[in-house]
Amino acid sequence: MNDAKSMIKNALVLFAITLVAGVLLGLVYQVTKDPIAKQAKLAQDKANMSVFADATTFDDVELNADGAASAVSGFTGVTIEDVKEAKDASGAPLGYVIRVSSKGYGDFITYTVGITNEGNVNGISIISIAETPGLGMNAEKVIVPQFENKQAQQFSVVKNGQLTSPSSQIEAISGATITSRAITNGVNASITYFENVLKGGQ
Repeated sequence: MNDAKSMIKNALVLFAITLVAGVLLGLVYQVTKDPIAKQAKLAQDKANMSVFADATTFDDVELNADGAASAVSGFTGVTIEDVKEAKDASGAPLGYVIRVSSKGYGDFITYTVGITNEGNVNGISIISIAETPGLGMNAEKVIVPQFENKQAQQFSVVKNGQLTSPSSQIEAISGATITSRAITNGVNASITYFENVLKGGQ
């Protein structure tokens, strides 16, 4: 009998602890969700401006699901997240900002790709990355600059100083070829989506 009472008591105590923990977690979520969402928007806005400095507005463009699926079909671990149209102060369209995620060595790398209406890659801007410190985390200073002002085309990754065509080749980060390929694959998928869906308007 005492064992049964003890079990019931322990169960009630455990239930009370679980209930309190759940309520506290709910409160923490409610308090932090708006600041987290605000920070995410600021990071996205900063990435947009980084690849289209002349733009003043970025309008949402409905994502073509079939086009996105087709664009990433040849690139494992790549997802096109969303698309925005960059416009100048007069409202004239300048091109598109495509947000893409690619599976890197550690986790997914999320970044924007800016492509002008003329078919040039303005550049890319990393929003989030969690690769190996000292290796993949060097993407910001090694990979990002290589995509500035390039004619939109399919890029390939080379390593160990084998760069022979800077216009179409990206030199890998030393010791982080997977990260380099992940980012390049995402850019290639974005270019494919631009060429097949966005070029000349949807």
